[in-house]
Amino acid sequence: MNNEKQLLKFSVYGALFFALLAIIWGVIENSKIILFDGIYSLISVGLSMISLFTASFMAKQDFDRFPSGKEMIDPIIILGKFLVITILCLFAFFSGVSTLLSGGQEVNAGSGLVYAFIATVGCYVVHIFLVKKQKVNGSGLVEAESQQWLMDTFLSLAVLLGFVLSLGLGYTKYSHLMPYMDPLMVIVVSGYFLKVPITNMGLQIREVLDMKADTKYLDLCQEIVAEIEKEYQFKESFLRVSKSGPKLFIEIDFVVAPEGWQPNLAEQDNIREEILSKMKPISLKKWLNVAFTNDRKWAV
Repeated sequence: MNNEKQLLKFSVYGALFFALLAIIWGVIENSKIILFDGIYSLISVGLSMISLFTASFMAKQDFDRFPSGKEMIDPIIILGKFLVITILCLFAFFSGVSTLLSGGQEVNAGSGLVYAFIATVGCYVVHIFLVKKQKVNGSGLVEAESQQWLMDTFLSLAVLLGFVLSLGLGYTKYSHLMPYMDPLMVIVVSGYFLKVPITNMGLQIREVLDMKADTKYLDLCQEIVAEIEKEYQFKESFLRVSKSGPKLFIEIDFVVAPEGWQPNLAEQDNIREEILSKMKPISLKKWLNVAFTNDRKWAV
C-alpha cells in the first residue's frame, strides 16, 4: 500500500508540472488547445490528490464500520474522476465551437509544436512507468492514474499533429485557415476523448451496482466450480462473482444430493482450499464464500 501512495504522489507531482507548463505556455501563446491541456492536467492534480487520500483511508482497518472492507470506495472515487473529466471535455468542446464560429484565433504554431512534443513524450513516459508498477501493485487507483496519463499523451499527440498541420498550412495557399486550427483541434480532441471517461464510467457503475464481474474472472471461476462439481459428484452448483475495486467477491453454493456423499466440516474446508488454490491466476484480493446444502432453496 505504501508503494501505491508513492506512485500516486509521483502522479500528482508530474501532473502539477505539466499543468503549470501548459497553462503558462498557453497564456503566453494565446492557445486554447494548450490551455485545455493545462487545465486538464491541473484537474488531474486534484483528482490524483483525491486518489492519494483515498489510498490512505483504505489502508486503515475499520472492521466495525466496514465489515466487508472498503473496496467499494475505489470504484466510487474513480467514477467521480471520470465524471469530472467528462464535464471538462464538454466545456472545452463548446468553447472550441464558440471560438471557431467567431473567426478563430492566431497562434504561434512553431512554439506550440515545441510544447506539444515535450508534453507528448513526457506524458507517455509517466504512463509507461505507472503501467509497469501497476502490474506489480495491482491497484485500481494507480490503473486509473495510468489511464489519465494515457489520455493526456494522446491529447498532447493530437495537439502535436495539429500544430504540424497548422505550420504546414502557412506555406500553402491555405494559410488564411491557420487561425481556425487551434479551436478545431480543441473540438476534435475533446469530442474524441469524451468516449474514454464515458466508457470507464460504465465499468465503474457496474462495480458500484455489484453486477457480475468481467468474463476474464467469471470464466475461470465457472470452470473451477464445474470441475469441483464433477469431481465430488455434487447435484448442482450456483456461482455469483462480482468485483469491487481490487477485491473479487465469489460466492459458491453446492447442492449435495441427500443420497450422495455428505462432506463433513474438515472435508468442506479441504474443498474450499482446493478452490482457492485453483484461483491463484486471479491477482485480485478474493472474498470467497463456499456453502453446502441438501436443499436447493438455500442456494438460489
